[in-house]
Amino acid sequence: MRTGRSSEDRATPALWSPVTAPAPEDVTFDVVQHPDRTVVVVSGELDVLTVPHLRRVLYDPAQVSTPSVVVDLAAVSFLDSVGIGALVAARRWLTSRGATMSLACADNQPRKVLRMMGLDKVFEIVAPEVG
Repeated sequence: MRTGRSSEDRATPALWSPVTAPAPEDVTFDVVQHPDRTVVVVSGELDVLTVPHLRRVLYDPAQVSTPSVVVDLAAVSFLDSVGIGALVAARRWLTSRGATMSLACADNQPRKVLRMMGLDKVFEIVAPEVG
C-alpha cells in the first residue's frame, strides 16, 4: 500500500478532487493573456466548492503560460481558508518553476482576510486593472 506521493506525482500538484462538473454559476474564471503576464480574473466566491476550478486554471500550462501571473480578486465577494490555501499552494508551485504570482485586490473581503492572515507580506498585492 502506497502512503506517500512519488516524485513523479509531485511534478504536477494534486487537484485533490477531480473537476468533472462545470464551475458553479456563482463563480467565473476569465484568463487574459498579455505579452508579459497572464491575468486570471475571478468573480464570485472562492470556497470549497469553487477552488478545484481555480486550481484547474492556475495549474494548466495552456492557460497560464507566461512567467508572471496575476490573480485578480477584485470581484471576489468571499474568500475562505480553502481559497487561501489554494492561492498559497499555487504561488509555491509557480515560484518553483521560475514564475511569479501576485494578487490584484480592491479594498474588499479577500484583501481584508489576506491582511489579517499576514499574507499581504507574502504576496505582492497590486491594484486591479481598469477596463
